[in-house]
Amino acid sequence: MNRAMFLSELRMGLSGLPQNEIDETVADYESHFADGLAAGRSEAAIANALGDPARLARELRAEAGFKRWETERSAGSMLSAVVALLGLATLDLIFLIPFVFLVGGILLVMILTAIGMFFGGGAVLLLALFPGVLMFGTSGMLGSGMALALAGFGLIAGGIGLMALTWLLLDGFVRGLVQYARLHFRLIDSAQTRRE
Repeated sequence: MNRAMFLSELRMGLSGLPQNEIDETVADYESHFADGLAAGRSEAAIANALGDPARLARELRAEAGFKRWETERSAGSMLSAVVALLGLATLDLIFLIPFVFLVGGILLVMILTAIGMFFGGGAVLLLALFPGVLMFGTSGMLGSGMALALAGFGLIAGGIGLMALTWLLLDGFVRGLVQYARLHFRLIDSAQTRRE
């Protein structure tokens, strides 16, 4: 993407804001291109470093809506802040919510499986300790008390191990979401800093 395409997409994304804000923002990004070109970088490299102009425009529109709401505190400014936030979050929600539900579902199944293994192992261990409780014969591969005890211990250990693995995966997933949110807010802060 070259300078003209980047600035054109940015200007289109900012439509609806006051013209002086659009002009200031576009002028700021033009200066980024001028500084980069003076340093010997290509227009494509500069545009790549600045990011997606449509996303930048959404973030800048959201920031403008938030500022307007902070200063005016009217119903119209609140509505524009909500619309700006929805515009910013729409793309994130399209990709993030299904991913969160998928990972959450997998982790829930892992937790339920671990709990089932733990309590199932406890039940098998009780059958090994109290063989008179068995209502069926004690023949076959799991017929001996020692085999039942080992199977019970194995299921309990497997349940504990699966729960520990699930906890580690859940911790990593939440940390990833926190990092994503921090990156998202850093982008908004950097867009605000550029405008000031």
